Amino acid sequence: MFDNKSDGIVSCEVVNKSIIGIVIVVVLVLGAGGIYLATQKSSTPVEDTQSNLKNISPPPTFSTDTSSGGTFKQEDFQNIKSAHYVSSEPANNVLLSTSPSKVTLNFNFNLTAPSKIQVTKDGSDVTAGTTQISEDKLSMSVPINANQTGNYKVAYTACWPDGSCHNGSFGFSVKLP
Repeated sequence: MFDNKSDGIVSCEVVNKSIIGIVIVVVLVLGAGGIYLATQKSSTPVEDTQSNLKNISPPPTFSTDTSSGGTFKQEDFQNIKSAHYVSSEPANNVLLSTSPSKVTLNFNFNLTAPSKIQVTKDGSDVTAGTTQISEDKLSMSVPINANQTGNYKVAYTACWPDGSCHNGSFGFSVKLP
């Protein structure tokens, strides 16, 4: 039969082979996981860079109109849409011949306080009141004083029932006769 010495040697060899097998499996799994993560991390910054490039404002293009004696340059605003954004009135980059009395933003998700709209012309605030959220909570509006020819930038914060808020911006132009 087996003596105690040989049983111990056989047992150690089996244990050693088992440990080596487990170590090899662990190394392979970790190696595969590391390769997976490395490829995921290397592709993520490229995607982030591409999406961030979309958020960089291109150089503004202008439309010059000298028919009324002065020079007016319509700015080409970038439309940075927040989550759940649907539309706005006035629309982005529209050229109006009359002054709008308010700006309205429409969403496909319920708005909550502290949602806010701010409108500026040449850096000066032309917002003429507080932001109002509609009864159905899908739109918000604010009265404005856009009674001069110029470019108007709209910046807004849309907030949701879960407490999160998202920012967006766009612009429009007014060319009065």
